Order: sequence, then C-alpha cells, then structure tokens
Amino acid sequence: MFGFIWQLCLLILGLIPLLIWWYVRNVKRPGGGVAFHTDLAFFQSLKSPRFAKRRDIPVVLFGLALASSMVAFARPTAPLPMLDNRTTIMLALDVSGSMRNTDIAPSRFVAAQEAARAFVKQLPSDLQLGLVTFAGSAAVNVAPGTDRKAVFDAIDSLYMFRGTAIGAGIRESLGALPGRSLEPSKQKLDPNAPRAIIVLMTDGRNNREPDPLEMAEIAKQNGVPVYTIGLGTQSEANNSNPYAGFDPETLISIARSTGGKYFEAKSAGQLDQVFRSLGSSLGWVMRPGEITHLVATLAGLLLLCSIVFSETNRRVI
Repeated sequence: MFGFIWQLCLLILGLIPLLIWWYVRNVKRPGGGVAFHTDLAFFQSLKSPRFAKRRDIPVVLFGLALASSMVAFARPTAPLPMLDNRTTIMLALDVSGSMRNTDIAPSRFVAAQEAARAFVKQLPSDLQLGLVTFAGSAAVNVAPGTDRKAVFDAIDSLYMFRGTAIGAGIRESLGALPGRSLEPSKQKLDPNAPRAIIVLMTDGRNNREPDPLEMAEIAKQNGVPVYTIGLGTQSEANNSNPYAGFDPETLISIARSTGGKYFEAKSAGQLDQVFRSLGSSLGWVMRPGEITHLVATLAGLLLLCSIVFSETNRRVI
C-alpha cells in the first residue's frame, strides 16, 4: 500500500493550483507593446491552436516535475519485494522405488537430484534450509540451517526405499520447523514465529499413514504453505498398480488448503524450471519501502524534458 513518511509535506502541493492560475492569467493577458516584423505568416501562426499546444507542453512538463519534487519531499513508500532472512524452507523429496523409472531421462531420481541442487543454489544464502526425504517412512536428513554444503552432501547420498508416505513427509517437515507444533493444543500460530515454507516433490501416490490431507490441515493451522510438485508422465496411473503415477488431486488439495501452489513436471527440463523458479521467489515478502529516489529521478527527467522541448521549439525574433 502506498504511503508517505512525512505526510505534512504534501501540503505544499496546494501551490500547484495557484501556479496554474497565475500562468493561465498571464497567457491570456493582452500585449501592451507594438512590434514591426516582415514575417507576417509567423505572427499569424502564433494564433493557431497548434502553436498554443507547443507553447504549453514545456509548462505542463515543468509543472509535473515540480509536483513530483514536492511528492519526493514527503518521502513516499510503496510495497517492495524484500528478503526475509527469518524464513525457513523445508525441502521434502520422494525417494520411493518408483523414482528409478526412466520416463524422465536419465531417471526420475537423477533428475530430482539435479533439480534439487539447482533449487538450493537459487536460494539466498541467508535463508534457513532443511531437507526431508520420504518413502515408506520419512526422516529429517538435514535440520534447518544455512549450511548449504550439508544439504548438497545429503542430496548426493540419497538412496531409495519402498513405499510412499507423503503425509509423513509433511509431518517430519513441520516437526523440524521452528515455532511450529504437531500437537493440537499448540497449533495456534505465534504471530512472532518466523515464516516457514514446505516444498514437496513426489512421483507417487500416498500408501502409508498418516493421511496427507490431515497433515495439510495441520500445516494450515501452523501457517505453513506447502508447494507441491508432481513428477512423471502420470501414464502409469492407468495400469493395474493403483499406486503408480502421482496423484494430482491430492497434491492440488494440499497446495490449495495451505496457501501454496501446485506444479507438474513431465520432463527433467520442466522439473529444473519449477525448482529454479521456486528458488528465486521463495523467501521474498512484500513490505513498505521508501521510493523517494525513484520519484526524485522522475522529477529530474520531467524537468529535463521541459527544458529540451522549450529550447527546440523556441524561435528568436
């Protein structure tokens, strides 16, 4: 929302109507002198509307420059993207056996590792980052912190297990976040708690307890948005195996209910693009910031345009 630090300075804008009145009054005042000149066509052109418009343009630009400089004195503010160093991000990766599938070259597992590394590189170094992996169960591989090497090492040393416990992945991620609780009596969000986000990637359907939608509700109560990524072609979901392919409906519900977003990646390139986009956007918040320098620059440009236009249209008699 736009605002001003020194609002009383805006009172000087009241001078603008007076200046407009003074200018109009003097432009319409009849001349009191006599001039002799052989170029009658030139004097005739002075009465044309086109000349009047060209005469007024520098004045209008000067008036806008003056108004902009007055606004700059009031020190205007506007919502600006700013890095929130207190933000904690938990990256939850699916390491189930289906990640061996090669519908995404060279394999889902390798593509996920490479995309996760790109995600970590895109994040600002001051943000807290942790890593959770899940298959039949879930575990915290790296607790939230700024040690990026620990996260890279953990990503490089991942290996696969059987099962897909999406709900457990959310639960372990929540448990590792500061200021959050899995106990119903403590799920009232502390307004001073640091901002927290979960980024969850899976290529399968949940087949273990707890229910991922129940965990999503707990995440919502804790004020933690969950960004979900479905990996794979989904074509396997039509086979006899009911757990083949990821479950877009569940992933969409998790994201919507918690205030996150849902993405699909059907190739290594799409997965890398999704992770890079999230890495460059998460951790930034919109906060009021001073834009005096921008308004002052605008005032200077308008003044320069006014001078240039006045000089290029001036004709000396």
